[in-house]
Amino acid sequence: MSKFSTIRIKELLEKSDAAKLPDHKGAALEELGCYLFGKMKGLELYGKNKFNKSGSRELDIIFTNDRRTSELHFLDGFIPIECKNTTKKTTSDQVNWFANKVSDTTCRYGILLTLSGVTGKDETEAAKSEIMRAVSKFGIGILVLTRAEILDMRSTLDLANLLQQKWRALCLEEKVEFEFD
Repeated sequence: MSKFSTIRIKELLEKSDAAKLPDHKGAALEELGCYLFGKMKGLELYGKNKFNKSGSRELDIIFTNDRRTSELHFLDGFIPIECKNTTKKTTSDQVNWFANKVSDTTCRYGILLTLSGVTGKDETEAAKSEIMRAVSKFGIGILVLTRAEILDMRSTLDLANLLQQKWRALCLEEKVEFEFD
């Protein structure tokens, strides 16, 4: 277990929020994702902004996951992370697009780092329904992390426990869990 610097997390969130261009906002959020997941035991950054062979789809961040030693041992050997920093909640189209990108890999789970959350009050509405559809249609699980959840984390153990709770809820209870701001 490694501790997070709450000062560093806040600095990266402020950098992402202050960026004027969408690409700069995304790059700053990717930096935060790399910071959080890069501190986890058993994870190693594989790449950022990696395109598929045809160049039609890009994964923001990909970590390799050594499941023998990893705090995220319950996830696959590769962990794709999508970063969304918009003033509006992540939409069903954006969730569907990410689920399709994950389905093009050998991964079964992806992490959606979205500072504004996703649309929908329950699993039958909007983006939340797309997360449930990805499970039933593609066998792909999308685990959502929000700004409020990131700000509550103090260590990699907190992040691992939160993701495992979300993974269990999605797999066993068919629920999408995340904390609202």
